[in-house]
Amino acid sequence: MLLTVLDSNSIAQKLIVKAQEAIVDVSGTIAVTGVAQTPAAASATRSGFFFQNLGLHDMWINDLGVATQAAGSILVPSRTSFSSDNYPVSTGAISVIGTATDTFTLRTW
Repeated sequence: MLLTVLDSNSIAQKLIVKAQEAIVDVSGTIAVTGVAQTPAAASATRSGFFFQNLGLHDMWINDLGVATQAAGSILVPSRTSFSSDNYPVSTGAISVIGTATDTFTLRTW
């Protein structure tokens, strides 16, 4: 759960609190090789996400902009996963790029 609190100087601070939250499944399939798609829209209340590459090829994800197969995006090799557990969670859209017909699991909360 993403909370905003005021510190002793009245400056807004964002806190992530682990709680029983609704999990949204936005899993899918890469539609076109080398073309980024956005399975998860931006969410001001997002407090975490889990991405698993189920395909036979590498995928890249990006929660700060459009995914590319280069620096700036996060490489998720075939049959591996990425979790936002130890990562500052962006509330931006989550973009993915890979090879057509490869599938992925993406859950946000």
